This record gives sequence, structure tokens and C-alpha cells, in this order.
Amino acid sequence: MEFKINNDTWKILNKDCKTLLEELNSHSDRDDYYFAFGVTKYPTHEIWINKEMSREQQIKTLKHELTHCYIFNYGLYNVPSFNEEMVCDLVSSINDFINEVVKKYKEEKNNE
Repeated sequence: MEFKINNDTWKILNKDCKTLLEELNSHSDRDDYYFAFGVTKYPTHEIWINKEMSREQQIKTLKHELTHCYIFNYGLYNVPSFNEEMVCDLVSSINDFINEVVKKYKEEKNNE
């Protein structure tokens, strides 16, 4: 699947866990990753999602990786006090809640 953000085209690809781990370990000072949910590849504009997870976990992971993509595309990664992982986890975990509340809010407003 492809999508655009800030005039850049990105791809979402499903990969096995071994491939994701190889990617993580090849671009990190760490070499002790034992599981990978997803990877955002900034230079190639790709998001890799572990296809071996449940559909629900794939969606949560995609939300997390999309947040990395957004941060990268809008230059927020240069903020020195910014903890990207904390924000990505927060945004990905509250997204469903926010969408649900907004949807109900809109429905109520439409019925007024």
C-alpha cells in the first residue's frame, strides 16, 4: 500500500520478523534485538510491519510507525528534548480512544 505525507510517497510493506530484525540490527549500535514489531525506513520511505503478529497488533504497530513517519516528514526529530519513542507510544495507544470519542461527538452534533 502507498500513501503520501508532505508530498512524499511512502510504502507500507509486510515482512517476517527475521527480516525486520536483520534490518534493525544492521542499522543500530545494538545487536540484541530479539523481536521486531515494525521498522520505519526513512531513506527509502518505507514502513515495514511484522506480518507474523495478530491483525490487532499490526494495526497498533502501524499507528506507531506512522507517527515516526510524521515526525520525520515534518522535521520534529531535530527537537533536542523530544523523546520520539514516548510520543509514538502515546499517540499509537490513544488513537482509537480519540477516534471513538470524536466519532460519537460528531454523531451527537449531527443529531442536534
